Formats: sequence, C-alpha cells, structure tokens
Amino acid sequence: MSSAATIEKLIGELGIQHRVTRVSETVWTLQKGSATVQIVAAPEFVVATAVVAEHAPADDREAFYRRLLEANVGLYGAFFTLETNGSIRVNQVLLVDWLQDRELAFIVGNVASVADHWDDKLKQPG
Repeated sequence: MSSAATIEKLIGELGIQHRVTRVSETVWTLQKGSATVQIVAAPEFVVATAVVAEHAPADDREAFYRRLLEANVGLYGAFFTLETNGSIRVNQVLLVDWLQDRELAFIVGNVASVADHWDDKLKQPG
C-alpha cells in the first residue's frame, strides 16, 4: 500500500475525514484553532507540519531563534524549522511502516496543538 493510501485509510479509521481536506495526491489539511496543519505523505515517511510564523522578526533574530531551539526540547518529538522562504514551521515525522491510527492522531494532534499555541506566542515579545 502506498503512503498516500495508508494516510487516507487512517484518516477514515480515525473518523476525521469530515475535518480533513485533500489538497493533492499526497497532501491533506485540517484546521485547529488558528493553525492549519498539513499532512504530507512521502514514499517512506509522513510529516505533519504547520506554519507558526511567516518570517523571523527583523530585530533580535538571535533571541528569536534561541527561543525556538529551547522550546524544541518540550515538543514531544515535534521540532521547529526555518524554511527556505523564511517561514518558521513546526514539524513531526514518522516512518510510514510504523504508522497506525494512534500514531497519525498523535503527530497531527501534537503539531496542531504546538502550532496553535506558538503562532500566537511568537507574535508576542520574548
């Protein structure tokens, strides 16, 4: 079974198909609060990802990035990344071979919660 077919099957098993929109053959989205989470199926892994900031602040970037790196420790396997377009994302990756409904629910839920919290928090100073 392809990774995309596995994701589609697990979305059905979780009963969340009414909350999920398939935007391409390998990408789905769902909303939680202010966060839009993407589920991306690659051949060997799945990524749950969400933008938490369109760009780093113009001033005191070092403190901003330090804050994110320190926060990575408590994100239960999720992590912040700086994308080539300058946006900041939170991501969580799992091998497709290990993926079951509980694992998909966890990584999507974890990324959604982290993103919903941090997209607002990053708008606040320090």
